[in-house]
Amino acid sequence: MKILIKLLLITALISCGKYEDILSDNSIGENVSILVHPNQTDANYSTTNKSHFIVRNTKNHMNKLMLFIGGSFSSPDEYTFISEHAASIGFDVISISYPNDVPAASLASSSDQFAFDNYRDEICFGNQISNDVEVDFLNSINTRTIKLIQYLESTYPEQNWNQYLTPSNNIDWEKIVVAGHSQGAGHACYLGKKKLVERVIMFSGPNDYSTHFNSPANWLSDNGLTELSKQYALLHINDEIISYDFQVLNLKDLGILTISEEPLLVGNLSSPYNNKNVLSLNILAYSNHNSTVGGNAKLPNIWTYLLTSE
Repeated sequence: MKILIKLLLITALISCGKYEDILSDNSIGENVSILVHPNQTDANYSTTNKSHFIVRNTKNHMNKLMLFIGGSFSSPDEYTFISEHAASIGFDVISISYPNDVPAASLASSSDQFAFDNYRDEICFGNQISNDVEVDFLNSINTRTIKLIQYLESTYPEQNWNQYLTPSNNIDWEKIVVAGHSQGAGHACYLGKKKLVERVIMFSGPNDYSTHFNSPANWLSDNGLTELSKQYALLHINDEIISYDFQVLNLKDLGILTISEEPLLVGNLSSPYNNKNVLSLNILAYSNHNSTVGGNAKLPNIWTYLLTSE
């Protein structure tokens, strides 16, 4: 099952692409993008890790950071479209490299009722409590992000990256929009449970549905620090990797959909979005699972709404 999920996800990621032409083309805005290897931020990181992808606009500055967490087996620079767009409207953007080779969906049949909870906690914070992943404190999303921000502040002091850290060198979460795709959508949501963040945005997720217990993961219904009104999701109704119905059930358990409510279908991708927190697509795409962060020319309208709606 794990091998099948991996093959499907790798195939789907082709549609995200690296888009090297976009990396070097500033015609879409005065964005500057760089790659930083984790080993540059701390020599204790393996040299085989994938590089972090950072984008910053030279003129527009909201003094907010979008921390983007990619899906299983992905590389951070495969999320160029959403990263470039967020930067163009004023966000500093980090697409973080982290241990992502165990898909959340592979835990669906586990008889451990806390499998998803422990999986999320270990990857996000490095508490070694999961039987399904091995992520220490250094390699957690939290620590990798801190190390990267410290590196960026040291290397580019004029860009004021230090504003995203507290005086004690923890992440200043209230300045952070935490967004993620697929596996990363669940991590973004989990971080929003444990930290008071500016907002949470989930693309094609969260996917923590237990087929063993026929229910969403326990942690989804736990009380969290980030208000539900500040949490958003964008799904595709024909997701070929993860059941759309399971995703909807997860979001109902989270509380950003009522029991009787369904996501707002935005067929032509245009507003109005009726102040809804959960939107769905039905567009044709090479990969429906990746279409939420893909290259459709109208998607930036939705992304801006998700990033800035009050």
